[in-house]
This record gives sequence, structure tokens and C-alpha cells, in this order.
Amino acid sequence: MRRAAPPKRLFGCIIMSSRYIERVILGEDRGAASWLIRCALWPLSLIYRAGLAVYLGLYSVGLKQRYKLSVPIISVGNLTFGGTGKTPAVQTICRLLVQSGKKVVVLSRGHGGSAEDAVAVSDGEQVLIDSAEAGDEPVLLAQSLPGVPVVVGKDRRLSGNLACEKFKPDIIVLDDGLQYWQLYRDLDIVVMSAARPFGSGFVMPMGDLREPANGLRRAGIVLLNTDGKAEIESVEKRIKRVAPRVEIYRCERKPERFIRVSDGQPLDLDWIKDRRVLAFCGIGKPQSFMDMLVSLGAVVARQMVFSDHHEYLQEDISLIESEKLSSGAEVVVTTQKDIARLGNHFSIEHTYTLVIRLEVEDKSSFAQRINNKNTQSPT
Repeated sequence: MRRAAPPKRLFGCIIMSSRYIERVILGEDRGAASWLIRCALWPLSLIYRAGLAVYLGLYSVGLKQRYKLSVPIISVGNLTFGGTGKTPAVQTICRLLVQSGKKVVVLSRGHGGSAEDAVAVSDGEQVLIDSAEAGDEPVLLAQSLPGVPVVVGKDRRLSGNLACEKFKPDIIVLDDGLQYWQLYRDLDIVVMSAARPFGSGFVMPMGDLREPANGLRRAGIVLLNTDGKAEIESVEKRIKRVAPRVEIYRCERKPERFIRVSDGQPLDLDWIKDRRVLAFCGIGKPQSFMDMLVSLGAVVARQMVFSDHHEYLQEDISLIESEKLSSGAEVVVTTQKDIARLGNHFSIEHTYTLVIRLEVEDKSSFAQRINNKNTQSPT
């Protein structure tokens, strides 16, 4: 049954409410009401931390064992919820491994997708299923990594075995794998933002930390997204205090080009200069996307922010089109993740997506490090 379109005002209130809760959890809102919400969630955070400590303790004493696949695994993950540049990091790592001659497969949970059992999103040549089944990030990875198969599934042990049997990889990149304790990894890479390396500082559900900060000690590498900050030595010292053995590589997300959605036509970055745009997205850190458009010279006439991994319905598309007309915007601009989620149902004319790449400061050293099978993450 098709869901009825809510009135525009009600729709706006729902979006604003969900964004407010996100701001509270992320620690972006520090008002009195947000602190009351955090205090109410504090007991649940204590229960979660206690349960996690018991669960991980079973691995420490040998009562539970991590499953080991037949090929090396590099995990890429976060300590916090989203917005640090994990997906561009996975893309960069896969490309560096392919350039070194490795046959690579990506494993993903497929957040937001309906797939429960292990299934191939891509065979390295074509995308086989859409984001409704696979989730937006796996589809984006499949579209942007030619020659690299992508496999999704709730149980990464099963999807890992499927990947090994079907594609015979030399190495597997585990997307969003830091908290997937059931599977053994040869190297854990954690992507962190220099602006907020430990997020709100509070563990879920009180805050946006997926686990206590000392979980960083499992990592072998931190990719520190500098976010344009000039002075990050203090951030690196803070990370080293938590995880003394971790190697830190600085990186930065940079815009690469625009792509016209209707026909895939690429455009240079200066195309956006002085154009009046409507920008919309449903990602972890929407303001970073908006700020990037402004930095490129766009005139952002209207911003529309949806919740992370938002499932777009026809009423959402109608509202975007209506806001485009009322704002006088010439074009619509969004992210690659949002386009992957919208798929073939998106029909607004003059829509473009911004392609972002992750540049690692010491790329040659980083490439050598991830190609070294003999080095493992600290235990």
C-alpha cells in the first residue's frame, strides 16, 4: 500500500524533530533540553557498556573465538556514527590495493538494505541488485570500484566465505567492520575526524560513540581526516594517549567533479560557481556537504536535510521539486550516496551529484602499509 503524502508542514516538523535528536546524540546541541535527554539515556549507556565488556571478555579469555577466513582482511570502520569519510576511505584503500596487483572484494553489512543472507551486489563488472536490497553504501562502492566485487550480508562470516568461493580474492576489505568482533581481521583501520575525533564523548545511546574510546587500541592505523584544520598535532597527541601503538596518517576529503545524473556527464568543479542551487542530502554530517558547495562558489538557495540513510519516497521527491521551484534554484545537487539510494526513481531535471575523493597525505607509505600482510592490528 502506498503511504499517503503528509502535509508539507507536518513533513517539515518530522524532519526537524529527527534532526534535533541527531544533534543531541552527536553532541552538537548543548542546550538544557538536550542535557535532560542525555541524562535520561545515561542508564542505558551504562547497561550497554557493561554488556559490551562482558561480551568482549568472552573473547579475551578464549570462551569465544573469532572466525578466520582463508584470505587477509583489512577492516575500515569508525568509533563514532558516520560522517568521518569512511566510504571514501574504502574506495581509496581498494584502489591502492588494485594498483598493487591485488584482487580485492568488499564485504559490507548493507545498512538500510533488506538483504539478510549473503548476496553479491556486484561481480566487479556490473551492479546486480539495487539499494533497496543492498543498502546505499554497497551500491555506491559497486558503482565506483570497477573490477572490485561487493558482497553484502548480515553475517560477514557467511558473506566472506561466499566472496572467497565465488571471486577468489587476494584480500578482503571489510566495510564498517571495527565493531564486527566475530570475524578475525589482519588490520583494523579507523577513520576519524580531527574536528571531533571522539564525537560527543558519550557512548550510545547517550552519545555517538559506538564503544568506549579505548576500543581504538585494536586499530593498527588511524586515517585522520584533517577537515582543513591547520593545527592537528594536539589531536594526534590525544589519539596517541588512548592508543599509543596506532599509526596515524593524515587525510582530507576533496571534491573531484560533478556528474549530471541524467546521462552521467562529468563536469569540472568550476561549473558550479555562482549557480543558484538547491542542495539536499541524507548523510551523517550534512553540513560538511553544504559547506563544500559554498566553498566551490555555489549560491545555495535552499538546503534540505534528511536523516542519515533516509528512504526516499515519492512525496520526498515531490517536495524537493516544489522547493526547487519556490527557491528559484537553477539546479539540484546531492551526494553520491543519496543518488545510490534514489536509484532510477529520481526524475527531477537538472540534478547533479558531487564526487568526493579521500587524499592520504603520505600515500606511498600508506599503500606499503596496507599491502604488508605480516603486520597486524594491536590486540
